[in-house]
Amino acid sequence: MAKATKPPQGKAPRATKSQPKAAVPEKVTITYDLFALPTAQHKAGLAGLLLQIRSMTQRKPALPAPCVLEWAATSATIEFTEPTLLSLMNHLYDAENVRVNVRAKWPNTTPITEDYVEDTDAQGKKKRIKVFVYEVCQPKGHFLRRYFEGEREIWLKLWRDMLWAIPRGNPQSRQPFEQRARGELCKEGPAAWSDMVKVAVAREKNDLHTAPVAGSLWLGAQATNAETIPFEGRAEQNLLLHFWPLASLVYVPQIVTPDGNSNAVGFVLAIPEVVSLKNFLANYPRMLAELRPDARGIRPAEAIIDLPAEGALSFMEHLACLAMDKATEAANSDLQATIGGVDYLHLAKIGNNIKAMSSGRVSVRPHLLEQYQVIVGRPNASAPYRNPLFRRGLMLALLNDVPWFRPFRELFAEWPHKFFVPCDDSPKLPWFWADARTKLKEVRHNMPTDPQSQPEPNDKLAQLIYRLVRSYLAAMAADKSGVRLDGFKSDDKIQWENVPREYKEARQRAAETLFLEYRSRHDQAFVNHFVARLGAVKQYLNEGDYVLVSQALMTRCEDVKTLTLLALSANS
Repeated sequence: MAKATKPPQGKAPRATKSQPKAAVPEKVTITYDLFALPTAQHKAGLAGLLLQIRSMTQRKPALPAPCVLEWAATSATIEFTEPTLLSLMNHLYDAENVRVNVRAKWPNTTPITEDYVEDTDAQGKKKRIKVFVYEVCQPKGHFLRRYFEGEREIWLKLWRDMLWAIPRGNPQSRQPFEQRARGELCKEGPAAWSDMVKVAVAREKNDLHTAPVAGSLWLGAQATNAETIPFEGRAEQNLLLHFWPLASLVYVPQIVTPDGNSNAVGFVLAIPEVVSLKNFLANYPRMLAELRPDARGIRPAEAIIDLPAEGALSFMEHLACLAMDKATEAANSDLQATIGGVDYLHLAKIGNNIKAMSSGRVSVRPHLLEQYQVIVGRPNASAPYRNPLFRRGLMLALLNDVPWFRPFRELFAEWPHKFFVPCDDSPKLPWFWADARTKLKEVRHNMPTDPQSQPEPNDKLAQLIYRLVRSYLAAMAADKSGVRLDGFKSDDKIQWENVPREYKEARQRAAETLFLEYRSRHDQAFVNHFVARLGAVKQYLNEGDYVLVSQALMTRCEDVKTLTLLALSANS
């Protein structure tokens, strides 16, 4: 009798029939909802995807593109097929090889050839200089190219430079562009379609398909971190991250160094948090078309900013200016109906690494843009403030919703006094003291003249301290120089161009000395010195004004100190 045998332990019985493979879908339909997307980059990416599809379908002849089945203010339903998705990615990453001339050799790279070109120096003299010719891969940027032609091509160059320095700073990440420059299929297309198929299969099982996210797509992300933990996102949402650069603006922050020079450090990316696709897709292309071509060096003048957060303010200002023919309230309402705010990221390539210098978000709020335009002098007025440090202080106050003078407290404490009062080694920047004088005069001009109206307490305090400082410096200058200003008045106005140089120099030295004395004192030591110095000369304040200054000295000593230093700068 035959013995029954048992199957080997640990091995499952082999199936008699092979399992049928799931059919590969020909179409994958995805519905994107703005409020379900996790970040501003994803929301800007959805807007960028729709702009890219529109750009492709408007070309003559039209290119195969994914079909937008339905879209509304906050959602869009898009149908992808393999041919249309490949076409989409090929068009997005389209590039060409171009030759560029540079004055210095690139490290570890051999130039194609050397040449001589004509150049103009700072004095306007023409001369021939030696250049080295290299061939580089250059993104075409079809969508942006439509708006950045001719004189505005400087904006397209800025976008390309940012792309190569930040998200594609690693040469390995430039492969999709290099493939297109060689006329090959972009690798991102097949990879995206493979993920879309997996999304459809997972959806049939009521599941999600996730995939790694590269830092070249999601800024700050790593496919795998130092602890070998993968960074993943939903694959259909990852697709959107290819397109956020189309819906963002690039800025160049100027950093003032302690020696008084101004250097560009990295790039600031202003990424809008889109709340209405219809409004954004209607207004954003118009905004691009209205960017000014004026240049400052090799960059657009409007792209030069003093503070990373200014990139967000500038983006909102450009978008709001499309509705400036309306009342201010209506323009702000239109802006709020388009974007909820703007994320900004200040990134710089240092060595082989991309460093995040700062980041944040600026939300749309009433009167924000009106006050920003007062600082920068737009849209139709000349800039009232020219010193980058002064503008930076005013913008910090605006963003943090504090009195306009408060951010200067740290500035005065950390920077050399030569930046704030004129002296022999003051840097060759637009004068800080001139901007301080302009601001204090503006505060005085805006104070109510009606006795029944109460001025804003901070403005009143600023004006009282300005008067105390001015009286003190006038008395000190007259005593040291022997010059009396009464002899240089005409129609009760001093003709400063006729005042002797000795008087001006004595006043300047007195302001510099007192600035240093006050800056080095804190709390009660400052209060004592404030009273002793400014009270040493005749002051003309009524009882109520004296009470206001005295209360501020007891309760807001640091604010009084900051206003005093500003007044000394303005009168130096």
